[in-house]
Amino acid sequence: MTVTTKRSDATRQALLQAARAEFAEHGLSGARVDRIAEAAGVNKERIYGLFGSKDKLFDVIVVDTMREFIDVVQPLAESDPGEYVGKLFDYHRANPQLLRLLQWEALHRGADAHDVNGWRAAHYERKFDYAQQTFADEPDPRLVLLALCGLANWTHAVPQVTRLLLGAAAEDTDATRDFMKRFARSALGHAAAERPRHVVNGLTGEESAGAPPPSADPSDSLPAEDTDAPATIQHIATESPLATSGHPLTATEPPATEDNDPVDRAAARLRAAQAAAETAREELAGALRAAHAEGAGANQLAKQVAGTLSRPVVLKLLAD
Repeated sequence: MTVTTKRSDATRQALLQAARAEFAEHGLSGARVDRIAEAAGVNKERIYGLFGSKDKLFDVIVVDTMREFIDVVQPLAESDPGEYVGKLFDYHRANPQLLRLLQWEALHRGADAHDVNGWRAAHYERKFDYAQQTFADEPDPRLVLLALCGLANWTHAVPQVTRLLLGAAAEDTDATRDFMKRFARSALGHAAAERPRHVVNGLTGEESAGAPPPSADPSDSLPAEDTDAPATIQHIATESPLATSGHPLTATEPPATEDNDPVDRAAARLRAAQAAAETAREELAGALRAAHAEGAGANQLAKQVAGTLSRPVVLKLLAD
């Protein structure tokens, strides 16, 4: 690399850094080429020579900032929705420029997202593929991904609304982030790994924060007369504690006594339901592994237990 090339690269990087700060602060209309040139230590004609116009410079800045975000965070490597949301939340809290640039772009251009050499189109194609693979059980995985991005970004996008809703608690961004992670997991049927823990989840190795509702019987997702299902899976539908106890919350209800008030009885029923649910999960895990060992495909098994376990959890279970 020649001295001239090195100098040209250094000039370009200085311009990109100055332009990112200017556009993030003032937006596309409010940004001034004079200020960018002064901050970068170059003549403003140099900007037009390298990028053509202020609009094209803004396009380059948006893509350059998105590239940096992907290099640092790599959110598409996450199959756990809580971790995905947590990564986005932490990055945008520490690095607000990207979200600001996207907001300015939306304000000035609406839904018209400009591209640079097809990079953004390719990036969102990868995001679409990720959504299809990770949230295959959902009717439209793209909407799931959009919802997760909203969970992570909204509190940073409108801090004034966050302050109005949460008051002084808005300062506790860690608590907000942890709630968003738990909410994402709960919404998609994943174990709430960061809630107060009581029982061990035999499928994921995590502990569970509470009992699933009575309808969470794994047999609910299996056809009663499905003769194509492996025998071990059929066994779960008929022999699990949840299936044989009638109603897990009433079958183990302790007798009412003067020393056993309604709170005690409800707590005992909840503990019994948690234990029954975990036993059923462990049986289902064993049945899935056995069926997989006998030749059943992972995707077939994930579809078979859809509504009970998400596809990523089944795949992770079978890969362990």
